[in-house]
Amino acid sequence: MRYALIRRDRPGRADQRAELQPAHAAYQEPFLGMIVYGGGLVGDDIDTSGDVDIRDVTGNVIVFEADRKTVEDFHRNDPYTAEDMFEFAMIERIWQRVPDPAV
Repeated sequence: MRYALIRRDRPGRADQRAELQPAHAAYQEPFLGMIVYGGGLVGDDIDTSGDVDIRDVTGNVIVFEADRKTVEDFHRNDPYTAEDMFEFAMIERIWQRVPDPAV
């Protein structure tokens, strides 16, 4: 099953995100085999054609090929979560319609 973890940072946390990013990256290493997609949320004015300054990221979306409990545990134990980075977080199961996964 696929689940999306969608999280929005609390306002004014850009420097905290930058400080915690190395710990977050190390934390997610064991999960990389089940992460289908992951990326940061940024404003329309941010150039995403290359690397993005982590301070311009305002949240993230991570899609897992895993069960709900694994995604809940990932979120609960993430260094970002431990430091109260998020004003909003949700986990939702995904039904993939496009592109057709059977093709």
